[in-house]
Amino acid sequence: MSELKRITGGKGVDHAVDTTAVPALLTRALDAPAIRGVIVLVGAAAAGTTVPFEIGESLMKGWTFKTVIEGSAVPQVFIPRLVELWQQGRFPFDELVQTYELKEIDQAFADSVGGAAVKPVVVF
Repeated sequence: MSELKRITGGKGVDHAVDTTAVPALLTRALDAPAIRGVIVLVGAAAAGTTVPFEIGESLMKGWTFKTVIEGSAVPQVFIPRLVELWQQGRFPFDELVQTYELKEIDQAFADSVGGAAVKPVVVF
């Protein structure tokens, strides 16, 4: 029995979110959903990456597997809303972006990993 099933008394979880896209971890998450549970993949896996899952018990559970891209937002709605919030001074876009010259690309990656930059943008 998985740790998540143990913690939930064998019922499983209503929602599991995988941000790693590591096949071994996602395979373990596939054992976690409760009846009608949802597993969400947010992490980006390389094209061709596969994850096996057991069909029989899955049919009995009726769980859902969902991928999320850009928060599942509708760009035609989401982007104008962000612009509106920015114009109102409620979305500090300017404070989130840090620009780097192409020769500083290694520093941009380092700042992103280390948390010094929220959104590094390389300009060339």
